[in-house]
Amino acid sequence: MKRLPNVIGDFMWTAWDYLGEAGLGAWTCEPDGRSFDKPYPWLLADTGAFDILGNPNGELFLARAAWGLDAQPQICVRPLNRTGRVARNRWRSTDALPSWGWKGCEDRTAHVEVYSSAESVALLLNGEPVGTRRVCSGVARFECEYQPGTVTAVALDGSGREVGRSSIASADAARLSATVQDHAGPGRLAFVSIDLADADGNIESNADARIEVDVEGGVLLGLGSARLRSEGCSSHTGARPTLDMRLPS
Repeated sequence: MKRLPNVIGDFMWTAWDYLGEAGLGAWTCEPDGRSFDKPYPWLLADTGAFDILGNPNGELFLARAAWGLDAQPQICVRPLNRTGRVARNRWRSTDALPSWGWKGCEDRTAHVEVYSSAESVALLLNGEPVGTRRVCSGVARFECEYQPGTVTAVALDGSGREVGRSSIASADAARLSATVQDHAGPGRLAFVSIDLADADGNIESNADARIEVDVEGGVLLGLGSARLRSEGCSSHTGARPTLDMRLPS
């Protein structure tokens, strides 16, 4: 793209994740996740730069870094709540997520990916330096021992001058919250985001919770999560469906 001025765009498969082609792009340790065609309860393809709820992941930030669209570096972390060898799929270049909330994963090795169009990136964990890496094809990769707190990426130009920074933090006392994204009137849809997060909106990515949803003054038309394989997700109209809130694993 940078060498050839006639290249004006890029095609990604795919922008938004979808139901079907179950587990097509999943990186997983699940015993039933080794094959290309994954059996039920696998539900989602896991090839999107956005998950099926519209949450971004490393694929999106890598594309934005390639096109120079983000002034600040973007931090993502590969899931820490897995054990064993990860089976990777060629339909996805990374499984990193923009979260530092991995409760119970203290002292595990965190694989941090910082997406940037800068020359290099310095990484700080709770104010202490982790290291500095050159950006290669839009990403700088780091390894550090996971500890709760704040991880910060500092983008540097060729002379070592700071040109941008960003941070993500672990969740402190996460609790269930529901946020109405669109206040609907009669005959309109309302989209409600349900999260396990702290008061500052930091998501906890390693806490399991089964919830029940009951709607008053309207009709529940659908309910779902971005978990790739789950028997605890109901997406049909009806009273008190349950939803498994666990993150993809």
